[in-house]
Amino acid sequence: MRNVSKQRGVLLALVGLTSLGATACGNKESAEASALAETTGGDQAGSEATPPPSVTGEAPPPQSPWGSPEADKGAPLPPRKPMSGGARDDFQDGTRRAREGDLEGARRAFEAAINDDANSYEALHAMGVILDRQGQEAQALDYYRRALRVQPDYEESAKGIVAIYLRQGQSDRALAFMQPLAQQWERNLLLQAYYADLLVQLNRIDDATNVARAALKRDERFVPAMMSLVRANLKAGKLELADSVLEQALAVNDKNAQLHYYKGKRQLDEQRLGEAIQSFRKAVELDPDFAEARMELGLRLLAGANYQEALEQLQAVEKLTPRLVEVQLALGDAYRTTRQWEKAKAAFDKALRMRSDLPQAHYNLALMYMTAGGEYPGLDTLSALGKAKEEFATYRAKMGSRITRDDPSVAYLDDIEKSIAREQKRLEREKKAAERGARTGSEGGGQ
Repeated sequence: MRNVSKQRGVLLALVGLTSLGATACGNKESAEASALAETTGGDQAGSEATPPPSVTGEAPPPQSPWGSPEADKGAPLPPRKPMSGGARDDFQDGTRRAREGDLEGARRAFEAAINDDANSYEALHAMGVILDRQGQEAQALDYYRRALRVQPDYEESAKGIVAIYLRQGQSDRALAFMQPLAQQWERNLLLQAYYADLLVQLNRIDDATNVARAALKRDERFVPAMMSLVRANLKAGKLELADSVLEQALAVNDKNAQLHYYKGKRQLDEQRLGEAIQSFRKAVELDPDFAEARMELGLRLLAGANYQEALEQLQAVEKLTPRLVEVQLALGDAYRTTRQWEKAKAAFDKALRMRSDLPQAHYNLALMYMTAGGEYPGLDTLSALGKAKEEFATYRAKMGSRITRDDPSVAYLDDIEKSIAREQKRLEREKKAAERGARTGSEGGGQ
């Protein structure tokens, strides 16, 4: 039987959940440190960041492609008060528990931090992240908003709100929220980068480019704004320009996980699979909570038949983004390839509960039953093949006019029909052999 690992190209805009350990960044000097803290999970906040140039108001050398600093333009940013000592201990405990997968323990720790310090916007934000991961979007939005009431320019909570709106298909609402916030706090460069990223997702490439360039006029070495330019140029199909900006950004800070992620994406585009996998590994190493990088790494390992490691990566992705359909589909495939049939079915069923009109889930279920055969608990080979046939039929019905003549399901259904015929013949032979044996035994007993 042919290889049943179908390549889907499930490259997602995983509208991800924000990191718990980001350091506050209210001005240009601290913004890059915060970005690094986010990409490294916060353990080394600022320790490896490339120090940005000081803002003097003077024009940089003419060779700079970004223009001149405008640090004095815009309203001064609101000060960020440090967390109280007791709250800080609880916050750090919650961050540790979250990284270990103990979401309930993390939630209790963050609640304790908030009780100790009601103005701890970082703890309020972290509660939003945990609730978001647990699928409680309304409550997560409430905590993100509470964090913004304490710290009006807190970019991470703004990003969290936008992520939920986009996940819900409310792109207009995401823009209506983010645009005035970014315009009000234009000195917050990380907020500007997040705003530019939103504009890229909304396909407003020129606007995104302008926002990112404005941030780079303030700090030509600000990596998140460089990344926004990379995304904008990739979306616009300007690959050489995207590669050029990516190279400059890596020269500024090669400890940024997103840079290595996009480097891997470009290597994939150029069919350099081995190098791409290494880039995705580097991104995950730098930021273990980087769901998109783990997803890409898991998918590439799955395609390369490195099934066990692929499963481990995709299990980690599910903990970070449990409510994404694409994650459940990929995780189900990983369980299937490691012959964990019931877990595979549970993942595909979960995907269908999230989105009932999902042809790919039925396709994957069909592959699972076809591969498992009589190994599937409670089914014999013939029953499993029958279920595979049913699932492929459902897949084709849901695809409707979108299905092509050379869709793999055609060949798989032909294989299934042949396998069913072979199995029926085998069972018939066994039945006749058993009957002959019974008759022989009966005749022998009569004598």
